[in-house]
Amino acid sequence: MSSMNATAVQQEMSSQPDDAQPQCPINTEHHQVYCPTCSSRLEDSRCKLICRKCGYFLSCADFY
Repeated sequence: MSSMNATAVQQEMSSQPDDAQPQCPINTEHHQVYCPTCSSRLEDSRCKLICRKCGYFLSCADFY
């Protein structure tokens, strides 16, 4: 590597902060907000979670 290229690489590396954390690509939503039948997002309706796509519902009584 020429000294000019080595200098450019060193400058590029030093311009990035050491404490920069990469963004986590993992979705952190709870698994219970998705329909177990069709994987659509469940909608909150009072004491129920309802799937508008397939009709599945989960009552708050089902949690206990």
